[in-house]
Amino acid sequence: MTKILVMPAHKKDIKEILSFADAILLGIENFSVNFTEISLDELRIVVEDVKSEGKEIFLSLNRNFHNGDLKKLEEILVECNKLKVDGIFYYDVAVYQIHHRLMLDLPLVWSAEHLATNQYTIRYWQEHGINGVFLSNEITKEEILEIKKETNVKCFVQVFGYLPMYVSKRHAIHNYLKHFRIDTTSRTFSIWKEEKEYPILERKNGTEIYSSFILNALYEYLEYKNNKMEYTFISGFRIPLEQLKQVLSYFQMVDDDNKEEINKKIEELIENTGKGFLYKETVYQVKKNEK
Repeated sequence: MTKILVMPAHKKDIKEILSFADAILLGIENFSVNFTEISLDELRIVVEDVKSEGKEIFLSLNRNFHNGDLKKLEEILVECNKLKVDGIFYYDVAVYQIHHRLMLDLPLVWSAEHLATNQYTIRYWQEHGINGVFLSNEITKEEILEIKKETNVKCFVQVFGYLPMYVSKRHAIHNYLKHFRIDTTSRTFSIWKEEKEYPILERKNGTEIYSSFILNALYEYLEYKNNKMEYTFISGFRIPLEQLKQVLSYFQMVDDDNKEEINKKIEELIENTGKGFLYKETVYQVKKNEK
């Protein structure tokens, strides 16, 4: 069974979307990037609320960590273990090392964004005991399906929403506003390039930049289901709650017979959708050094 994993745009919306999702994905405040965050104090209540509805909850700890973060990181992992969280998305190997040292019974999902692109690295992590992989958004549909076929860990792949493009620890927007003495309380900004708008979100940990379009992989979602993909991810970033709920209902009801009709409804509901790299193969060419 292919499950729908959802990230709401705001933590206050979690209960609103539970009936439309099989699982929820959230970040932990100051310990994740590109995900809606909750605090450690809120964690127990959120986990209980989600599990009381018979749903799964995954948490992302996908930052690069400094030595000063490790004590708090260990505290978070221990608490997640006690609460029987269904999985931890990780980027930094520190998460794996703490997990291994403490022998935690906590499923790990390798979530290295732009690095989870091939079956060989995934097999390496599989041999070291990870349970899943969140596949890169920069590989094609055929490559995604090949990885699913050739690996034995649970695969997670995004099928809807803005795509994360860039993360920096620098507070680029804050520095810009400070330099030009511009006052604002907003945390969400955008940059325009070649008549395309790229959303920018600045948090305590730095700056995040997203794609100029919303991925709509409804047709591909059906192929993933047919190939027994374990989880498909829908991001609610910058998508109003009622629209997100409608999109989720469309993904729940779509099949091979009504996919054209459902896709048309999504395109009417959500402007500016695209396919990303699903059909754009990246070809590397080695240049010969002529002497």
